[in-house]
Amino acid sequence: MTSTLTDAADLQLLGKEALLHEPPGGDPEKLTLVRAQGSLVWDDQGNEYLDCTAQAWSNNLGAGDPRVIEAAIAQTRELTHARPTFHTPALLELAALMVSIAPGQLNRVGFTLHGSMAVEMALKLALRNRPDAEHVAVLHDGYHGRSITTMAASWPHPQNAFGRLQPHFLRLPRPDLYRPRLGSTGEEDTERTLAVVRDILEKGTEGSVAALIYEPLQGNGGHNEFSPRWHQGIRELCDEFGMLLIIDEVQTGLGRTGKMWASEYYDLDPDILVFGKGVGGGFPLAGVLTKQEYAKFQAGDDQLTFGQFPISIAAGLAAVSAIIEDDLPARAAEHGHYATERLREMQTRHPLIGEVRSPGLMVSLELVRDHVTKEPATTEAHEVFVRAQRKGVIFGESRYASLGSLIKIKPPLDITRDQLSHALDVLDEVLTDVETDHGIGPR
Repeated sequence: MTSTLTDAADLQLLGKEALLHEPPGGDPEKLTLVRAQGSLVWDDQGNEYLDCTAQAWSNNLGAGDPRVIEAAIAQTRELTHARPTFHTPALLELAALMVSIAPGQLNRVGFTLHGSMAVEMALKLALRNRPDAEHVAVLHDGYHGRSITTMAASWPHPQNAFGRLQPHFLRLPRPDLYRPRLGSTGEEDTERTLAVVRDILEKGTEGSVAALIYEPLQGNGGHNEFSPRWHQGIRELCDEFGMLLIIDEVQTGLGRTGKMWASEYYDLDPDILVFGKGVGGGFPLAGVLTKQEYAKFQAGDDQLTFGQFPISIAAGLAAVSAIIEDDLPARAAEHGHYATERLREMQTRHPLIGEVRSPGLMVSLELVRDHVTKEPATTEAHEVFVRAQRKGVIFGESRYASLGSLIKIKPPLDITRDQLSHALDVLDEVLTDVETDHGIGPR
């Protein structure tokens, strides 16, 4: 059908009704963005917002960095597409750069366009290297993407209609440092959970396990942290049971935690590392790093038509170079310390704040209705999100499947101190307003 509409506003209204992912009637809080620069975005009404989501935690380097834009434009003029049976100069340069900054002994790299596909690349590598294994293990509350396979590897999808096509994963428990089981401490829960994992691997599994994949700090499943003992214990179990350790750093990599990799921050030694989001400078890019001994793809195992999109590769080369040049991991560590201290001070005044979590600029606070029961304040968290956005600050929230009551503060790593301070001031204000409206008194 050919439209005769010429008014842009009319076309956009029609477009909202046509979008497959748009709910009937639309989402009243969903902005139409027209421009972004650094940590700021603007909507189609001319309103300015401070973006503390870095657009799904992807703009580790602030939006519109001229080094990235110029690299993408230059590549566009030369070559916009090359099938994966060819190299491009930017591809080879980025491969060398990624290996040079990789943690541990990871010295081979592969690229694709989305985190979900990078996770699938890692799973393929694990299965190639463990041809007799029958399982891949994942953790409760983990999140690895929304492809058919990675959705199955994540926490259960509500009203899942895709199970008949999805592979089955071995689901292992994870410790809960904020809500430890049976009245124990976080460290006691960690030791108990490691013991349960061992029992499952020894007695509760038919066949061997090729790999365990987990996030060093769980993102979408609740921003759940782990103790150093957990990371150490999991590495030991992987070695003991012949499992490859896959660390999913799609959200935590490229400086977000205050180190280039969360694997460095937590002293992890992965066999395969998955990266994405921040690597592309706002362009779609992801991939895996692995040890030489596990780089065993056969012809056709992992070739996607646009998997090595030259424009994204060129932008990624510029973005990663800029992250190194500007020492953004150190900036993230400094900003994260400042934000965490501010939030902990707020915690003494705001009864809604149950816990403050970091490290670096992977900051969140969990809102609870009661500090003893730790009942999640999901309704109140959404109100905080809405009111802050109306005041010009966009925070992240845990909207999907009501999995949590988090407010997430994960802006570009090069956000200015004044901008970050303003965002925290707005958060302080809206917390007061929500607590007042809900009759939640001082602690």
